[in-house]
Amino acid sequence: MLIYRFRIVANEHDDFLREIEIQPNQTFMDFHHLLVETAELRNTVGAVFFMTDKKNKIRHEITLKTTKKQLRRFDDDLGEVVIETVTMPLMKDSKIKNYVEDPHQTMNYEFHGKEIVTMHIELFKILQSENMVSYPRVARKTGELRKIVELPVLTLIPESNDLPPLVRPVKVKPVPVPNVAAISKLDGIEEDLDEIKSIDAELADILEEEAPEKFEVDSQVATIEDGDEPGYGSDEQMEHLDDLGDMDQIDERYSNYREGSDDY
Repeated sequence: MLIYRFRIVANEHDDFLREIEIQPNQTFMDFHHLLVETAELRNTVGAVFFMTDKKNKIRHEITLKTTKKQLRRFDDDLGEVVIETVTMPLMKDSKIKNYVEDPHQTMNYEFHGKEIVTMHIELFKILQSENMVSYPRVARKTGELRKIVELPVLTLIPESNDLPPLVRPVKVKPVPVPNVAAISKLDGIEEDLDEIKSIDAELADILEEEAPEKFEVDSQVATIEDGDEPGYGSDEQMEHLDDLGDMDQIDERYSNYREGSDDY
């Protein structure tokens, strides 16, 4: 049995190369699964084979999923161009031998996932199958496709009263920087001792002129002459006693006090 060997290169991936061997009666679905496995493609959304001629013009389109397209064609009976809806052939129903018409048949494979990967495929050898070998298979493998770095999905946390309040940073007012140039000018000032003494003398004169006058207070001090007892002196002292009351009443008060006292 004959085996088709296809050479596959990937656009925008210069070091990627695969050689795949497949039987003519196998389907494009078998071809697709092997390409996905060897190129480590993920998250398949769709895929399609475009069969092309020597001028790279698309002649047939074979899809992974059911796809309908509107095509324009000239209707000989009507004598005009008409638009008709056509369903593309599926990979699982399309065998390789039914679409390989040239010893150097070319086609393009387009993979749709998180990104679109395009590969160019060319038939470059037809050989006899080997016994006890399973097909399709990868006969040669070089390089890998560059992987897309997947960023983690951010999950929004709903607001809740149980969560602590957000602490906002306190804005610190900038501290004004002193004018170094202005301060440095003070370093050159020298003290004049004679001028300072003159200022001190003027201040002393001003303070002396503004000081209040001293007032002399004549105090009258009552003195007791030798031999006089309190309460028995001059007439002036007696006048003060008269102010307190009658002399008989005073003697009576003092006599009562002496009789009630234990000291006398």
